[in-house]
Amino acid sequence: MKDIDFERTEYVTNRELENDEGEETGKLQMFSYDNEVFHYKLTCPYCQHTFEGEEELGSRPWWIECPECTRSTNVYRIKDKKKREIKDRAPDPSDV
Repeated sequence: MKDIDFERTEYVTNRELENDEGEETGKLQMFSYDNEVFHYKLTCPYCQHTFEGEEELGSRPWWIECPECTRSTNVYRIKDKKKREIKDRAPDPSDV
């Protein structure tokens, strides 16, 4: 993956990816300078194939397909996922 000029980035992520069983078996590094063209290095959470690329990604959700196993990985917004987890969480019994 090419060197990143963090001063210019509009989007950067570096995270673990889960397979269908919830195990963190993949990894994604992604950045963009303009929120249009995204550069990434991905280790597929399903087959562990590692590949790099760059794509113009439109509106979310973003999906990147593994060229080896052809399974797609969803690149979600971390903030969005956290909000959903909080929203989906049942009320704490001590709050009642």
